Amino acid sequence: MAEKGMHEGHRERMRERYRQTGDLSGFAEHEVLEMLLFYIIPRVNTNDLAHSLLRHFGNIKCVLTADAASLCQVEGMTMKRAEQLRFLGQVMRLAEKESYLNVMADDVNSLRDYLTEFYRGETVERLCIFSVSSSGRITGSAVLGTGTESKVRFSPSELMNFLAGCDTEAVLLAHNHPFGSPEPSQDDMLLTRLIQNRLGEVRLMDHVIVSGNEMVSLRALGCVRAFE
Repeated sequence: MAEKGMHEGHRERMRERYRQTGDLSGFAEHEVLEMLLFYIIPRVNTNDLAHSLLRHFGNIKCVLTADAASLCQVEGMTMKRAEQLRFLGQVMRLAEKESYLNVMADDVNSLRDYLTEFYRGETVERLCIFSVSSSGRITGSAVLGTGTESKVRFSPSELMNFLAGCDTEAVLLAHNHPFGSPEPSQDDMLLTRLIQNRLGEVRLMDHVIVSGNEMVSLRALGCVRAFE
């Protein structure tokens, strides 16, 4: 009972901190995730779980975009808790859609501004796909895979699910290099070929790589043209 009261007191102090400031700028990343978990796991210490999730996934964005099975690999996460956390992540992704509604895939400056912000804070590589309308506007996105700080894993099933769920004639690929140069590696070239071969009649507009505030276009390097 004493431990329960201690956790309740801690939660109330955290909530009071938020009420006083009205934003999360003064909170550490683990504290933000800890507070989010308050609403999923009542009356239990969520600090340790928040730290464990961040150690496993790297940052809060990766936690919220992970699939339920991956979340369940972390001690303390049940399938029910993982599904609730994933739901919150899906809501976040839905809200993010508003930020790219006016991004044109062929406008280098607009695309760079959007993607550098999109990948800001990432500590591992993350491969994303964006559907592009006939007018060149980005209309949707999905994560195709995550990896380490220097290599990304690709999920063919996620690609097929994305293509099946959207009516698009063209797509844009993007992934990040969290550390170092945005210049493409040989693995990046091979990955582009692999995905392009699975796109069927869907056109690959470009594959761009982001690092910090820099972005490199494989099309501009003359690479994507050879894959079409």
